[in-house]
Amino acid sequence: MAGKKVLLTRPALEIVAARFRALSDASRLQILQNLFNGEHSVQELCELTGMSQANVSKHLSVLAEQGIVQKRREGLFVLYSIADSSIYELCEIVCGAVGKRYQQVMKEFSGR
Repeated sequence: MAGKKVLLTRPALEIVAARFRALSDASRLQILQNLFNGEHSVQELCELTGMSQANVSKHLSVLAEQGIVQKRREGLFVLYSIADSSIYELCEIVCGAVGKRYQQVMKEFSGR
């Protein structure tokens, strides 16, 4: 059996909550999903997501503030990429759990 987990302080929990808030928006998740395939400019992300430049930039700013994405300049363009590789694992875990839950709910509705 694993040992006791150390309890985080309230300030530490606020930092964790801010990270989850950054990931709690479907538009930001859509941007991240596209960045999982490699770096993109704001313009490319606009094309891929159907969002306006202002909207994409706002969401990228939130993600960058939390250290989830990073940017680098290449000539006239700013390219964004995933900065925190733990995001891949986190998304895989959450999407897997949602998928299992969805299957369970569908079984309940179909009576199987």
